[in-house]
Amino acid sequence: MIISLIGKSGSGKTTLAKAIAIQLRKTSNNIVIIDGDELREAIAPDLGFSYRDREASEARRSKLMKLLSDQGITVICAALSNYPIWRKWCRKKVPDYIEIYLGVAQEVLEERDIKGIYQKFNEGKIQNVVGKDIKFEEPINPDLVINNDGSMSPDDIVLVIEEYIINKF
Repeated sequence: MIISLIGKSGSGKTTLAKAIAIQLRKTSNNIVIIDGDELREAIAPDLGFSYRDREASEARRSKLMKLLSDQGITVICAALSNYPIWRKWCRKKVPDYIEIYLGVAQEVLEERDIKGIYQKFNEGKIQNVVGKDIKFEEPINPDLVINNDGSMSPDDIVLVIEEYIINKF
């Protein structure tokens, strides 16, 4: 199974991935978290942040997730996943692929700005920021949409996701 948490920087993907893993590990230890930033550092240090480089990174990530899933490992992926072609590829290749979109208004993301990405962009220090000069391709038909604007706690969101998984499988 692949649980793909999709959203822009600051949407809560990593926080929720860790919380989901804690819950799932109560019944199985065969779980791995793939964080987009950490994975990029591990398997894509040769790539930058341009649109094309980001797509190449996503291709590598998608294929790795499938490889792990094929071996019976539950994969929780916390990544931007900005390329519909790779989302579609995962849906086609992985029978138990779950796509969860964490929608958050851009102004909320810029207030959170945990990594300082949006501030650096707004100051002209960096470019190639998804949601700013790179368009974010919202998922068209995600399995679950969660508005993670802060109105629900991470624990409450995990309960919603758990309930969805239980009902689906």
